[in-house]
Amino acid sequence: MMDNKIEITPLTRSDLETLRSSKMNHFLMDIDREYKGDLLDLVENDLSYTISVNDVIIAASGMKRIWGNVAEGWVIATKEANQYPLIVARAIKKHFANVARRNGIKRVQTAVRADFGLGIRFAGWLGLENEGLMKNYGFDDSDHYRYARIF
Repeated sequence: MMDNKIEITPLTRSDLETLRSSKMNHFLMDIDREYKGDLLDLVENDLSYTISVNDVIIAASGMKRIWGNVAEGWVIATKEANQYPLIVARAIKKHFANVARRNGIKRVQTAVRADFGLGIRFAGWLGLENEGLMKNYGFDDSDHYRYARIF
């Protein structure tokens, strides 16, 4: 069995373009991809990174500073990430806390679609707590839960 080559690198605009053109890891994320917001706004020095396995970009994750020590956390994963779920999950979990602490982030929050069970479980696994339901929050009027973690 071949060992997988895992790389964690700073996120670039080119990486996001690659991810944007890929099929996502869950059909709900493909729906969200239809939103025409500017993904390139996610590139933020020392707060966002790319996960590659065997030289293929399969996910990106990071935080977007909102104000002061508060940031919005996010993850984008392609269908290829489903082949390496533990690699991706562990890489995100490892870097999540390190990135927050290194940048003085005290609160990381994120919105998770209420109908996205995998995302809800993942947020809990990362140590985020459910702070409540946000009705009609999504661009498509979908409900989302607000999750947050205090460092």
